[in-house]
Amino acid sequence: MDPGQKTVLCIDDYKTSAAGWCLYLQTAGYAVETAYDPQEGLQLFATSAVDLVLLDYSMPEMNGGEVAATMKHMKPDVPIVMLSGVSEIPQGCRACVDAVIVKGEQPIVVLQKIEELLNRPERAA
Repeated sequence: MDPGQKTVLCIDDYKTSAAGWCLYLQTAGYAVETAYDPQEGLQLFATSAVDLVLLDYSMPEMNGGEVAATMKHMKPDVPIVMLSGVSEIPQGCRACVDAVIVKGEQPIVVLQKIEELLNRPERAA
């Protein structure tokens, strides 16, 4: 793996969606870790070097807002992009993420948001 390569953690209980994002992000030059449920995602987040999280909102056990809140307590500087098919995300959930993108948006829009968040001045070393 390229030492300068950024790692994205993709968490989505819908395996087809997670696999699609994994392939798309790898093609764009990112290393990708994938989790298919919230607990697995939190475990990977806690034990891996992750530069950004791509997180589904609607999942069994915990919703994406709960996962994001836990992650922000663990590593507050890691940006989180929430993907949602739900039109209304509670304001408390929005406060824990850096961006919300509606599922079905063009993949390039998601990629541009990821690149924007990873290249913020406060993240530069």
